[in-house]
Amino acid sequence: GTAKIWNPETGHCLQTLGSVGWERRAKFEDGALQIGREMISAAFSPDGNLVLSASADCTAKIWSVQSGDLVHTFRGHRRRLCSAVFSPDGALALTASNDCTAKIWDVESGECLHTLKGHSLEMISAVFSPDGATVLTASVDRTAKTWCVQSGKCLQTLRGHRWEVLSAVFSPDGALALTTSEDRTAKIWNVESGECLQTMRAPGPRFLSAVFSPDGTLVLTASLNPVVQIWHVAS
Repeated sequence: GTAKIWNPETGHCLQTLGSVGWERRAKFEDGALQIGREMISAAFSPDGNLVLSASADCTAKIWSVQSGDLVHTFRGHRRRLCSAVFSPDGALALTASNDCTAKIWDVESGECLHTLKGHSLEMISAVFSPDGATVLTASVDRTAKTWCVQSGKCLQTLRGHRWEVLSAVFSPDGALALTTSEDRTAKIWNVESGECLQTMRAPGPRFLSAVFSPDGTLVLTASLNPVVQIWHVAS
């Protein structure tokens, strides 16, 4: 798999990350044939100089935007990755995997600083808080969790969904968390206490995603109906 960097004005491809000719690897995992090199996601660093990619081959990679060269390969996960993001200051990278863990990496050295263990089933995603001090993870095990970036310890487990959690994001000020689930609800949580403050119910099939407005007073949800709804955040 590859990621590409494009010029938005001209539409020209500037760099292709993941050269053609790389050996494709296949392996059996849980009775299924897994083909390596499938790219799951790609994200720019805050300064725009690096790209972080997540792959089905259990690795994440850091690339130079200017040269297209591979800078680091993060190895340590045992199953395919589901997400990879930079911290707000660009000094750390965060990966989440189907091996039920997330990992925090030093971008400069490529060293794994912490492995976040506690979910009993596959992770769906992991994100940093706006200040970079906390991580929020979502899992198939019906929970979301918050973690301390400095220590790697779990701070809160957000319990209340009846089916797998599909997404989890922070509010702009980092005080709230917003989750969506296969149980057709979205929930707003107090990050510090872990208390569920508000539950929003999908008008039909499950919510696909949910995000806060820039000022944190509204929530925008999208569902399979297809319906997009705007909700007030309870004060």
